[in-house]
Amino acid sequence: MSRLLCLALALLLASCASLEETRRHAELDTVKTKATPAPEFRGAGTYVENGSVVLEGHVAYRNELNAEPAKEKKQDDYKLVYDLGNTPVEGAFSVLFKGEGPFIKITAGADYFPFVGLVFGANTKRFEAGGFIFDHFWDRTYRIKGTLYEETSYYSGSSDFNCLWDNESCTLDSVDKSQKDLDYEEYLMTHHYGLGVFASVFLGDFVLEYSGSFYTVKITEDPEVEEVKLSDKWPLVTTQRFSLGYNITPSYSLRLGGIHVAGDFDGTYWALSADFTYRFFLPKKKK
Repeated sequence: MSRLLCLALALLLASCASLEETRRHAELDTVKTKATPAPEFRGAGTYVENGSVVLEGHVAYRNELNAEPAKEKKQDDYKLVYDLGNTPVEGAFSVLFKGEGPFIKITAGADYFPFVGLVFGANTKRFEAGGFIFDHFWDRTYRIKGTLYEETSYYSGSSDFNCLWDNESCTLDSVDKSQKDLDYEEYLMTHHYGLGVFASVFLGDFVLEYSGSFYTVKITEDPEVEEVKLSDKWPLVTTQRFSLGYNITPSYSLRLGGIHVAGDFDGTYWALSADFTYRFFLPKKKK
């Protein structure tokens, strides 16, 4: 029995003599990610009678005029670079309900990744105007550059039992310090939460349209390197659209326009856009 107790005591002291503790932290230099135009949300694009339900589908093509990284913007502990650009094709499906007053429109689509939005406003024979809120799901790529620091402390020569759970009770033997460069990409699920306004003027079969919105970034995943900490505060991204549309019939429309992206950073983006829209007016219920 005494031999077993001595063996257990020896193992306990040996474990204390070989304790080590490693601490890591990262210091980031730059984080680069893409800033894209917000998805498009608008009204009916034509006059809709009261008591109507309209199904709508549209597809848009964008051609970049200029797209380059914005200048670095200082975040909490690193510099952020927005790479301005977009995917060329966007498509969406909507359902519009118009009662005796305002209308609401539910939109879901894809601009590389899916988005959803709620549009509300007033629609008359001369114009329409309103607002919208949206969420754009985005598996963003983050290019992260910085330095990962590691410090390992070795403890030995202590017979204090408290050493097993409190390193301050141990005897510090040596410390090893090292560092390595970070330069890698993370793919993190991100939400673009935004809101905006729109207005259209009907000039016969022609339609002048404007919409403006902004969104903020919310990352919903932790980086793979747990020492990397990204800020919760991101610069706002604004998107403005200007277009001239032509209603070939109440159901078919073509539009040409421009897109401008800017925000709380030094840099802008311009693109030309073309859009085709189809509307299906559900038959009204007979009274």
